[in-house]
Amino acid sequence: MSRIPFSLAALDHVVLRVPDMAKALAFYTGVLGAYEERRIDKIGLIQLRAGQSIIDLVDLGGAMLSAEGARPFTPEARNVDHICLRVEAFDEAAIEKHLRRHGVEIIERGERYGAQGNGPSVYVRDPFGTVIELKGPATPIESETPVLKTARLILRPAKISDAEALLPAFKDSETMRYWAHLPIKSLAEMKEIIARNLPPQNREQGSFAITRDGGPAIGVVNFYAERESTSGLGYILDKDHWGQGYVAEAVAAAVDHGFATLRLHRIWLEIDPRNQGSVRVAEKVGFTLEGHFRKSFFLAGEYLDSVFYAMLYEDWVRKRASATSGR
Repeated sequence: MSRIPFSLAALDHVVLRVPDMAKALAFYTGVLGAYEERRIDKIGLIQLRAGQSIIDLVDLGGAMLSAEGARPFTPEARNVDHICLRVEAFDEAAIEKHLRRHGVEIIERGERYGAQGNGPSVYVRDPFGTVIELKGPATPIESETPVLKTARLILRPAKISDAEALLPAFKDSETMRYWAHLPIKSLAEMKEIIARNLPPQNREQGSFAITRDGGPAIGVVNFYAERESTSGLGYILDKDHWGQGYVAEAVAAAVDHGFATLRLHRIWLEIDPRNQGSVRVAEKVGFTLEGHFRKSFFLAGEYLDSVFYAMLYEDWVRKRASATSGR
């Protein structure tokens, strides 16, 4: 059997034959929030943008389907079981209230498996009987292991319940000065950030709460954007604990975990060059400066520079060998 020369990436588009274009547009744009991207009136086609995907609505009375001799539409003659649309944010009560305001009833609800894992879903019907699944984010998978221990710290798997302890750091403008996004405002936002760093949205064993004794989190260290055994590493620490070497200690433990357990080939750090504290951490742990990228990151209306540090598996092996031999 020959190897398939491609891989499936995502749902690109679906094509729906509709007997009433006005009703179809009212449902998919007015109720679900898709928006018209392109139309070709001469063949009776309207394309709607739904996130990164497209929903094609083809008029049964239009030239294209008429030329094909399309049969009249009947709800019993479905050729699609249902279409799943990923939605954010998933507030089931708010979604239900919105749907009822438009005369749309939920016909089924529950946890369902999708491309990102198990997550909440509700099912409705469009005006012609096609079942539409509105799917929320995958439910984060929490773990109790592994636990990484250093001389002064315990790094345990991050949990949604760490949100309250971490919120002060993520709300603080000084702590977040060189972070990848602006300070947040709410506990709900903090929970979403933690969830994004847990499976299934992130890799297993990829997010750790930094603690001094296994208690409340004082920071986090996360692997992210892993691809082909290379991964970024991000970290943040509550400013009440700055200046004590905790970040370098936590990052060193995470690096050991990344190479020894996760079997990574390369770990990289993207740092704002003004963040000299983070630069010192990178150099102390043994990362190598690979380049300075000018105005490569856009945040809050301005372009910012980034410096990239990296460590390869073979660098880590040499470093450990050197430490063992005492050289």
